[in-house]
Amino acid sequence: MNLHPMMEDDNRPKVATKPIESLGDAILIALEDGYRGIQILGRSGDGKSYASSYLSTHLQWLKQPAPTCWVSIPRRTNGSDNVFYKVIQGALKLSYHPGAAAIDRLGQIVSRISSDCQRAGSRRFILFIDEAQRLSVDDYDYLANIDDAVGIDGFRLLCVLVNQSDDAKAFGKKWEARVKEMPPHVIRRFFMAEHTFRGLEGLSEIAHALSRYDVAEYLGVTFSNYFVPSAYALGWRLASEAKKFVAALNEIRQEAQLAGPSDLPMMIFELTVKRLLVNVAARNEAFREFTQDHFKEAILRAGYLKLEASRSRQGRP
Repeated sequence: MNLHPMMEDDNRPKVATKPIESLGDAILIALEDGYRGIQILGRSGDGKSYASSYLSTHLQWLKQPAPTCWVSIPRRTNGSDNVFYKVIQGALKLSYHPGAAAIDRLGQIVSRISSDCQRAGSRRFILFIDEAQRLSVDDYDYLANIDDAVGIDGFRLLCVLVNQSDDAKAFGKKWEARVKEMPPHVIRRFFMAEHTFRGLEGLSEIAHALSRYDVAEYLGVTFSNYFVPSAYALGWRLASEAKKFVAALNEIRQEAQLAGPSDLPMMIFELTVKRLLVNVAARNEAFREFTQDHFKEAILRAGYLKLEASRSRQGRP
């Protein structure tokens, strides 16, 4: 028997939220302006990794076809060109000899990118790089090597560089210092465009995100209908609960005297909805609607206050 995604770790329907749509729009502008890189800044828990991964596999947002690849940069003690190219090879699912030289790895990467562009009938290849705050000055030079070689083949690279701006080990003053060290050719390629990714903001965005559970399906049944079929049959929809969600969130913030950005981290949103559907509504055959207290308890149990305390110390990009 197939287990529903919300019963496992994949809590979210595979759909775009408003912040994801905004990220897609920012990338389209970068493409139109002919940039080769766009820096994405966002805090932990906002959902930027999911967003970049989603856009790399759901390509309806693109105005013209373009092949894509998504890679997450690991923390490394070895920052050689060989190691960097090996990471990119892994993302492209390329087989390679463990003892291959860096120049051979580079050639294989460029060959794949160029051939993917040829098959797609596109001059652009979009490379999504998650955890980009871990890239060193040298890594950007290696990335420029790929860009140069792809350009010789008549194609262009657009790198979507997704940075966790509250990663204290790699961002902040250390990241700013690295940027200042980078040569002009790296700056002009990869730092000319910028976009701030944030969590859900305001009633309309939270309502839109909730509505995704009312339309996205698993095995032909919408997520909300799967867990509360009786209420769903009577016309109840999760999106109709948005005002209670926002009211509960505002109450929590007022009681805790939280200041600063009030956008809701996507991680907290997902865990809240999962608890409400799976652990509250689905276990109550008489369920008809949630109360504001249901939302308040679920938000708190999702760890909202702990995450906000940590994020407030780091500030906002």
